[in-house]
Amino acid sequence: MIRRLQKCDGERVREIVKTIWEGDDYIPHVFEKWVEDPSCHFMGLWKDGTLVGIDNLRLLSDKVGWMEGMRIDPALQGKGFGKELGKQTLAIAKRIGLERLYFATYFDNTASIRMNEAFGFNRIGVFTNLESEIGDISDSSFAFNVDSEIPEILDQVSEDWAFLPKEIPDKARFLIQPTRIHDGDNWAVLSKNSKSESCVDINYISIAEERKARSFVHGLKCYAQSKGFERVHTMVREDLDLEPFLYNGFKPFERVRDVFLYFADSSVLEI
Repeated sequence: MIRRLQKCDGERVREIVKTIWEGDDYIPHVFEKWVEDPSCHFMGLWKDGTLVGIDNLRLLSDKVGWMEGMRIDPALQGKGFGKELGKQTLAIAKRIGLERLYFATYFDNTASIRMNEAFGFNRIGVFTNLESEIGDISDSSFAFNVDSEIPEILDQVSEDWAFLPKEIPDKARFLIQPTRIHDGDNWAVLSKNSKSESCVDINYISIAEERKARSFVHGLKCYAQSKGFERVHTMVREDLDLEPFLYNGFKPFERVRDVFLYFADSSVLEI
């Protein structure tokens, strides 16, 4: 049986994810938000009266959906529950008229990658997941310009592990307190991370003046420090030079180019 999750399912969900990501899974932080969000189809799969897996399908528009947060109880993996839940989630997407579906996954999540590629998803982007503790920045005198007006961005925009696809207009409406930071021709959009109060996300960055790239990334950390954040997170697309980030203390989890972005036209899905 599959049905929408309710608040009363929270204890079981926390039990399912308590050992995932070494006990640091983000699902407990977003559980109630996803349950209450009318744009989310936050679903659970039950077997013999026990919740065995969860999955969220978030509507970005009436035609575009974002898939996230699939979890199967680690003690019950290898029984085909992930494939069953995936099929049912995709069936819901088709039934409500979604035409384009996206999701992102870590490079070593081979089971999910194989399953979704078999459904008809194709990899369309590779990113590097980077994070930096801010700490005390001794030289925080960088002069940056701050603008609350966010221009239309015709590229993917990230927020934590989620991505807003190119075709979604007015992407800033999905971000929490977005701000544009610019210095000459280099500019970036930053917003409050939706899963951590102490973290700010660099959602999008455009580097036109390469010689100023290091100082500009430094300036973004200075801005984050001035707003009281403790960490900065970003997803850097593979065509951008990582050196300015690495120079400023950003680090990947395990390797660079570790996050894969996938897409499928729902009309070709094989479920």
